[in-house]
Amino acid sequence: MQTVFTQQSIADGLKLLEEKQYNKAIKIFEELLKNDQANITAINALAEAQNKLGNTSATIQLYNRSLIIQENQPGTWLALGNVLYYEKNLKLALAAYKSAVKHSPEFARGHNNLATIYKELGEDDLAIEHFEKAIELDDSYSRAMRNLGDIYLNKFNSGKAIYWLERATQTEPESLYGWFWLGRAHVQNGEVKKGLQYYLKVLAQKPDLPQVHHHLGKAYFEIRDYRNAIRHVQLALKKNPAIIPFYITMSRIYAHMQQETLALATLQDALAIDRNIAAVYIEKGNIHKSGSRYEDALKQYKLATLISPEDWQGYYKQGVVLYYLTRMEEAKEALTKANEMSLDNGTVFHFMGLVALAENDLKTAEDMLRKASEHDSKNADVWFHYGQAFMRLGKYKDAITRLLRSEQLDPYNTETLYSLGQAYKHQGQGSKSREYLQMFKDISDIEEKAEELATKIRMQPENSSLRLELAKLYEENDQRDRALMVYRQAAYIGNAEADRRIEILLNQEPQQ
Repeated sequence: MQTVFTQQSIADGLKLLEEKQYNKAIKIFEELLKNDQANITAINALAEAQNKLGNTSATIQLYNRSLIIQENQPGTWLALGNVLYYEKNLKLALAAYKSAVKHSPEFARGHNNLATIYKELGEDDLAIEHFEKAIELDDSYSRAMRNLGDIYLNKFNSGKAIYWLERATQTEPESLYGWFWLGRAHVQNGEVKKGLQYYLKVLAQKPDLPQVHHHLGKAYFEIRDYRNAIRHVQLALKKNPAIIPFYITMSRIYAHMQQETLALATLQDALAIDRNIAAVYIEKGNIHKSGSRYEDALKQYKLATLISPEDWQGYYKQGVVLYYLTRMEEAKEALTKANEMSLDNGTVFHFMGLVALAENDLKTAEDMLRKASEHDSKNADVWFHYGQAFMRLGKYKDAITRLLRSEQLDPYNTETLYSLGQAYKHQGQGSKSREYLQMFKDISDIEEKAEELATKIRMQPENSSLRLELAKLYEENDQRDRALMVYRQAAYIGNAEADRRIEILLNQEPQQ
């Protein structure tokens, strides 16, 4: 039983804690514990004061001492878990948070913090269970809602991410994190313009956030607004020039505009900061691959796997260029390694299917391309190659189903159009066959002219007139999206006519 003196001493110590006079508070609590060693209020307060001063070891010892005296203290288990979490001792933090909810199953913060550990450990199902429990117990728990949204973002379940992040922003509209993550979810869901508005909302309140500028730049790049994309990624780099992903994004934008020299120079700037980032070498490899320099690309991908041997992407990329180099056994080995590391990855299944097709292993090809289509259902190339597998098997009806899906996703793919013409011919549908073969011829003629111009652009990337000519070719042939993309490239370089054509096209209703 606490005496009046003890109660007053604790009150004085707690007041000093509140006033951030930690050393004075420590003296009071230590003096009190000389006469009352089992006073858990004093022990817990002393632990808090030690923690505020950064004395982690003493803090942990004190919380453990308190819990030995009285185990049923959910708040103390939570406090101990927090200290252990910030010390990155996830295993012991997990045990502490489990004890917190064991002694108080209705403890919302305990469930939230337990879920946070599960999230960091990659145990998403358990994380979701405990975040949802925290929200069930406290329907204003916006942090738990944001964390759920983040999990679903990382799982590419943008619908559920949007649901939880909208709830989070409604519950705590002043939290910029919620609006930023909601923007990311909409971009991931293909609603890029909606995502842009949320990024801009965040920057209107806090304009110096490099990460938001970076994501805003990436979103503008998604809709091929090169001018704004480059401006915002440059702002991100200006505000924090040490972040490697910013350089990678900038390089991708330049590479997409056929400005290869600038793209590679940007990656060299990243390597000057840190030469041990595998993603930079992968990006360099991608640029070489786009230029059909497969041996150079292979060297970069091998460097990436030397730096990060646990990352599947380096092996996958090696498999791709080895396929193009027709070194099928090596390609198969690299892709098998990537598949073992990534588990159920549509892009890996796709190229495993291509290697099987090249080796005339049609059963394996069909199986791999089926898996690829299940995991990457919006990839026109996957559906085209899946259709090719059925063509080779003589199953033309099945081939047509897959090829039509490819055409739906990319109506300008000449290989798909030609294959449809051949498949319908085998099915005895001469009219359909002639229709697709004529489309193949018409688009092939356009693509041939486009490739001639694209080659010139690669040689003269600053020549906006060449880009204007390419954009007009697309526009004249009703390829509005491609025309807009190239006009925007020309506009970024400074072509006023391109700006005028963009305005005209944007004011026109796209053909259905």
